[in-house]
Amino acid sequence: MSACYAPAPKPGSPCVDGTCPRPLVCSSATLTCELTDVDSGTTPSDGPADATPADAIEHLIDGCTPSPEICGDGIDQDCNGSDAQCPANDLASGAIDVTSGGTFTVNLAAAHDDNSPHGCGGAGGRDVFYKVNLTAPQVFYVDTFGSNFDTVVRVFAGACTAIGATQTTTGCGDDSCGGKQSQLALSLPTGASCIVVDQKSSAETAGSVTLKITPEGRNGIALASGVQTNTGNTCNATNVMEPSAACADTGAPDIAYFFTECPGAAQKLDADTCVDGTYDSALYVRRGATELACNDDFCDVQSQITNVAISGANFFWVVVDGYSSGDCGAYTLTTNLR
Repeated sequence: MSACYAPAPKPGSPCVDGTCPRPLVCSSATLTCELTDVDSGTTPSDGPADATPADAIEHLIDGCTPSPEICGDGIDQDCNGSDAQCPANDLASGAIDVTSGGTFTVNLAAAHDDNSPHGCGGAGGRDVFYKVNLTAPQVFYVDTFGSNFDTVVRVFAGACTAIGATQTTTGCGDDSCGGKQSQLALSLPTGASCIVVDQKSSAETAGSVTLKITPEGRNGIALASGVQTNTGNTCNATNVMEPSAACADTGAPDIAYFFTECPGAAQKLDADTCVDGTYDSALYVRRGATELACNDDFCDVQSQITNVAISGANFFWVVVDGYSSGDCGAYTLTTNLR
């Protein structure tokens, strides 16, 4: 007995003499031609030698029609022979505490879709939850560079379990730096905050996340690109940071401004307190604990720094400080991030 096979055979057709064209195999249970699991050891029988190899097939269980997997529901939607295990922080109740910062990895490709867009990203993506709890307001840096899908990061004030359907975000990271990953820095309030990492939409199938969280150790004010003017009074502040010993003394109250830079990007920063300054100020720029520039007494007792190199995926501070512990007062800070 002989048989002819179509150039692109489909699962479900009857076996002929117990054989099927590659990459199909004859299911002993249904006697129909079905896809085979690459890990099962089953070998396609007969068929043309140039047919698609079995190891190119993704979903491989006899008679199973694959669909996107949902973890922890006891159903094998993707036909790989098992139900996917849910990430520990799949649900808001399992949010991972990231108050101390760090780099966190998780695969959310089979996680549930629990968090709606809230005006940040699209609908239908799988998501995971992280939580922060602070005794005082503090700036946090967040990015997802290194993830393998289009990420969205949403930040909410309050516990993850308390997020309402209409609640607004306090921060949104979506398509940052001209790419598909997320980057943001923002001041988080005293008490609980929730950080949600989501797929941009239901169109995303990959789900490997690399999430970087850095608590920056103090509160601050966001600084915009281009020319910007800010006024303040350091007498209303406390002593948090110190300039290098070669630049100024220690102990004076300070106020800090922050901004971020993108991977592979480079900018220059100019800053001064030369306009309307009323006290002996020191001005410096930091990347983490590294001081990039510092000046005291450029214009009378005021300060100026120019052409400070800003590069790489990092978080930066511009700090208005006093020259010595008794120095504080009103200032006008002019910056140009270009």
